[in-house]
Order: sequence, then structure tokens, then C-alpha cells
Amino acid sequence: MAIKPRYRVLTDELRVEIQRGDFQGKVFPTEAELCERFSVSRFTVREALRALQVDGLIARKRGSGTVIKPAAARGGALHQPLSNVGEILQYARDTTASFHSRGEGPLPRAIAEQIGLVAGGRWTRFHGMRTGGGSSQPIATTDAYVIEALSDAAARVSPGEDTIFRQLERLAGIKLMQVTQDIQAVSASAEVARELGITKRAPCLRIIRCYLDADGKIVEISVSHHPGDRFAYSMHIEVEGQ
Repeated sequence: MAIKPRYRVLTDELRVEIQRGDFQGKVFPTEAELCERFSVSRFTVREALRALQVDGLIARKRGSGTVIKPAAARGGALHQPLSNVGEILQYARDTTASFHSRGEGPLPRAIAEQIGLVAGGRWTRFHGMRTGGGSSQPIATTDAYVIEALSDAAARVSPGEDTIFRQLERLAGIKLMQVTQDIQAVSASAEVARELGITKRAPCLRIIRCYLDADGKIVEISVSHHPGDRFAYSMHIEVEGQ
């Protein structure tokens, strides 16, 4: 198992703090202060800051130090890494969701075909909106579907309490081992456009996530639509052999 470089660990820690608003109204730490705080070299700090700059989270100017870039300066979009389960959980903590149950119903054909499942069946359905990034505008509308075999546990899910998949682990005594993502640019449907406050057929980023248990079976599917100007997906890939 590859060990994450120290600068990437520092990048991830600072990214969480920036997106959480820890530096709101404060001067961003100098390189020397970051070196002392995290017990790392100046090279490590500079590489971490370079990565944050590439992500559009900070701006660095000679003579004026480092400043946090407001969301408006980034096109009003929330830049969110969603490359692993930890980052998905952080995304849930950094944003606010309002969900409600839609009872039981079939898995939509369009979603089933996209991920290679059979449409129909009885799935416990949830629907909600998510806000964050310092804006009152929604950054996503989400539909979630829980497999029929977990209907009893799904009936006890309290959407405002934790992520649905974490609650399913506790309530059903299962362990989710893998999350797959299907990311696609799509046009907003009339319903999605109305909920997000955008025009019909406006560009959206659709993320379909499948949550799999230890046996490789899909137990939950979530479908999120993000407005093109309010959300940016970021993923960091380490180059092997360097």
C-alpha cells in the first residue's frame, strides 16, 4: 500500500480547514508558521501551498503573503475533493442536507441502465437538497435508493443525523467496503432545474454513487445533480514510481 507523501497529507489537512472556514477573518499562516505547526520542511509547505493554489483555494502574491480565495473568485463554485470515503464524509460534514423519505418504489430505468442493473424492484427512496460553500443556494439535489433487503433498516434512517450509508452500517450490521462513482455532464431536467433555481437544460454535473458491501453487492445508490457554476469536483492522483 502506497504511503501518501507528507506534502499531500498537509494539503488535505489545510484544505479541510479552509473549507471549514477556520481562517475566516484571519491572516493565513506564513510558511515558517506552518513549518513549526506541522513539524515539516519548508519544501513540504511550499508543495502543499502550490497544490492548494492549483485547486483554486488560495492565492499567493510576492510581498503580500497567502490569502484565501472567496467562492465568488472561484466562479462561485464549491471545490470539493470526493476521491475516497473519508472525503465523502468530510463533504457531508462541511455541507448541510435536508432529506425526507419518499417511501418505497422502483429504481428508475435511466439510472439502472447507467450502472448495469435491472430497473424496477422495491427500493426505499430518499430525496433532499444540500447547501454549503458559504452560499444559501443549493449545491445539489440528491435522490438515494436503498435495496429492498435493507428496508427495515432504511425505515429507521434519520437523514439529518448522518450519511445514509453510515446509518445503514449501524442499523443493519453491515460493512460497506467500496464506493463507485459515475460522473457525467448532463442537462438539467425540469424538476432538477426548479429545485436548483436554474434554467431547464442548464449544464449539471451528475454523480451516481453505488455503495457496495463486503460481498460486492450494491446496497445503496445515490444520484446527485450539481449546478455547473456552484460545484467543482477535484481528484488528486499520485504518480507511481516518482
